[in-house]
Parts: sequence; structure tokens; C-alpha cells
Amino acid sequence: MGGVFALLVVLRIFLLWWNSPKQKGKRGEKLVAGRLRKGLPDEYRILNDIYLPLPDGTTTQIDHIVVSQYGVFVVETKTYSGWIFGDEKSKDWSQSIYHKKSRFQNPMRQNYKHICALADNLGIDKSYFIGVVAFTGDCTFKTEMPDGVVYSRRAADYIRSYNTPIIKPSQIDELDSAIAEWQGTLSEKQIDSHVANLQKRHSSVREGDAPLCPYCGGEMALRKRKGDGKSFYGCKSYPKCRGIVNVE
Repeated sequence: MGGVFALLVVLRIFLLWWNSPKQKGKRGEKLVAGRLRKGLPDEYRILNDIYLPLPDGTTTQIDHIVVSQYGVFVVETKTYSGWIFGDEKSKDWSQSIYHKKSRFQNPMRQNYKHICALADNLGIDKSYFIGVVAFTGDCTFKTEMPDGVVYSRRAADYIRSYNTPIIKPSQIDELDSAIAEWQGTLSEKQIDSHVANLQKRHSSVREGDAPLCPYCGGEMALRKRKGDGKSFYGCKSYPKCRGIVNVE
């Protein structure tokens, strides 16, 4: 009897781990990487799970980068279930599962920051970059999907729909190598720090425990939202840095 109970405990722990947002996200990224690899010709260079240093000393993580003569495609993978509501201009999108709603950052805005980082550091105009947001998981859009937002099974087809060459074939190797070398400048400690900062961004603190900004490491000030009057800590470097930490 004790053995059965222990097995059930282990199984429960495994299921909690397997269904955690982190593991779902990893499986989603792996799925998209496989679909890009199978759906795109060999001349498309695919880089997955790229960590890049930023000029301010922080880092950014990009799920997938596809380098081709038709542009540099920056792909953000999102793994969600339920109904999804969102449009290009909204700050936040929403997810509805069994009448329970939650909000998440507009992934198109998030991906645009990745494009800006790549453009600035590679010295290439942003017009050469195309943002793609690929949704995996059992989700359904209940609003019209904005251009550049696709279900993961359509990601490769969307990229291949761009057929006007804008990058010289000789430059593809240069861009591919530059991104790889750029990532190679990061240490394991910097990557671990990036993950820790992501966790901080989604955690809250008690009022009076002023944290450092999880985005830039600067000082934060206690503020109140205009809409609901709730307190939060905002970066003192606003609007240059828009880092916030919620108050419990």
C-alpha cells in the first residue's frame, strides 16, 4: 500500500512539473522549431533559443530567428489554451478558459522589442525584420488574428509567403554568424540572471520593500495606478525604462 501511495505522489509531482508554464513553453518552442525546420528550405537559416546582450548590460531572449534573403524573421512562440482575444494595438491580450479570464502582454509588442534590439546591435534598419508570433497549444482566436500572428502549423507557410528578395545571399552567412557570435559573448551567469529577472518581473513585493528594477537594475518609486488606485513600484527612469513591480 505504501508503495502505491509513493508512486501516486511521484506521479502527481511529475504532472505538476509537466504542466507548469515553463515546461509548456519549452515544448511549444521545440514544436515550432521542428515545424520551421521541416517547413522551410535549407537556404533559410534557423536559430533557436537565442540569448543576446543589450547595450544597457541586460539581456533579451528570442525564441527563433530565421535569416533569409526575404528578410530576418523574428519568431515569438506562445503556448496557450482556451480562447484568445487581442489586436495589434492593445497593450494586453486576454485568455479565457471555462469563463476564467486572465491577461498577458501583447506578444506583438514584446516581439517588436526583440526586433529593435537586433536592428540596433546589428546596425540594420528595422525594415529588414519581420515579426511573427506563433501560437501553440489548444487555443482558438475569438478575434481576428492580426497580420504576423499565426497558429504554429502555419508559421513556415507565413514566412514563405514573403518572396521578394531584400537581402543579398552573401549577407545571409554574415548575419547568421554575427548573431551566433553575439550570443557567444554571454556567460552562463548572465543567462541565469536573465531567467531570474524574468521571474522577478512576474512576482510582487510588499509595500515598503522597494525593489530594484528587474529590467534595468535602477531604483524604483512607489506609485499608484490612475484607473484603480492600486500601488505599484515603477522605475525612476520612466519613460526610458518602463519596468514595474506589483505590490501585494
